[in-house]
Amino acid sequence: MTAKLLVVDDEQRTAEITAELLRRAGYDVDVVRSGGEALERVRLASPDLMLLDYEMPDMEAPEVLDSLRSGEHRIPFPVIILTGARHSPADQVVGIEHGATDYIAKGTDRQVMLARVRGALRERAGASGAVVRGRLQVDASRGEARLGDRALKLERRPLLMLQLLAQRSGDVVPRSELLEKVWGTSYKGFEHSMEQAVHQIRREVREPKWIDTVRGIGYRLVVQP
Repeated sequence: MTAKLLVVDDEQRTAEITAELLRRAGYDVDVVRSGGEALERVRLASPDLMLLDYEMPDMEAPEVLDSLRSGEHRIPFPVIILTGARHSPADQVVGIEHGATDYIAKGTDRQVMLARVRGALRERAGASGAVVRGRLQVDASRGEARLGDRALKLERRPLLMLQLLAQRSGDVVPRSELLEKVWGTSYKGFEHSMEQAVHQIRREVREPKWIDTVRGIGYRLVVQP
């Protein structure tokens, strides 16, 4: 099935160039010109991936991401932020912590952009399949996690992190590996985001012994009876 992509950019020429590149790569692409239009389009039908301009007249990317999240709920599809000027590490941290999957500077080589899009779509597909560990069940592809008969409300990265920890149940997963596999980066500036993800998991699970912190190394999931 052809992946459906949504390009959100108020610069018409830039949007059309991006869309044409993606169409030639075999994707089904729609274009909208504002954050508000993007939110309305998503309400009608979620894309498989969104490419979102950072700065638009009506909303900036973090505002769009917050609206997509609707409080504590996860964003159900990958969002890659496109930016012309806002590409400092601090800006990237803001975007990622608001729920973005990746961050690409406008003008990036076209093949690099396509590789990042393919990678984000692969990550979404690769998250498929439920992992069951005792009373815990996690299925990141469906955006679902349960402990017993109780649903856990987790955003995208805490959900992916919990699934990775569950897959490696009993083993210590290093912080560096979590950054690479869940955040897609080795940049240590995202370690605060990782700590927030662990906090959200523990808050939702409500049983602190499930997630063990191994100081200076990483985290481990310990199945509880």
